Amino acid sequence: MTMIKCPECRHHISSMSAKCPECGAAIDPEWAREEAERELKKLEEVPFTITNLSQSPSEGEELPLPPKKRRGWGWLVVILLLALIIGAIFYYDYRTDCQREQHAYEMLRDCSNPDFYEDFIIRYPKNPHIDEVRQRLKKVTAQQQEWQRLVAEGSRADLVRFVREHPASPYVKIAQGRVDSLDWIEAKNRRTLEAVAQYLSTHPDGYYIDHAEQLRQTLERQRAEALAAQRDSLAADSAQAIAQP
Repeated sequence: MTMIKCPECRHHISSMSAKCPECGAAIDPEWAREEAERELKKLEEVPFTITNLSQSPSEGEELPLPPKKRRGWGWLVVILLLALIIGAIFYYDYRTDCQREQHAYEMLRDCSNPDFYEDFIIRYPKNPHIDEVRQRLKKVTAQQQEWQRLVAEGSRADLVRFVREHPASPYVKIAQGRVDSLDWIEAKNRRTLEAVAQYLSTHPDGYYIDHAEQLRQTLERQRAEALAAQRDSLAADSAQAIAQP
């Protein structure tokens, strides 16, 4: 399993996921496989050089035979070279593992999926940040459970409280959008200037601000027309009353 970013909300998801657990967007398996390969390729592109081997023979070149009296030194040089090469390979593998582990830790920075935290704890139990990851797992799990409850049965007051108590949560923008939508639905259903004015003051940058402004203008025009009609009716009644003997 490799961590990739959702093409819609850019949250981290598993490359094996059929859909994003955050926004519900469907994930194309072929695209997920290619994205996972690109992530792995970033980890594998680590420069690897071995210095101080300028005297090693080029490919196809034969090693000169040492004098018989120094044959023991020749074998010692070969052994030392092999030891250096093996040590360099082990060091390269170690550095690659360290970089892969650090990359996995950094990918958790904005992650809200508990599965990835649990996977990190299982794969890297001796990581120096393991206690921090465990604490963040508890926090993320609690936020996810609370958010799932809000999605199922939460009211506007619950959504506002969630935003106030978890300002850094990745669900904050979604909660704010739902509050914006609920307030607009209420203002549109009430269809009064007071309700629309309340929405405009509460959500000056809301998603439905243009619709609210159009509705406000329509309601103001209708109110003006109603007042004008009422004045005309009163004037007609007064004129009729005066005209009567």
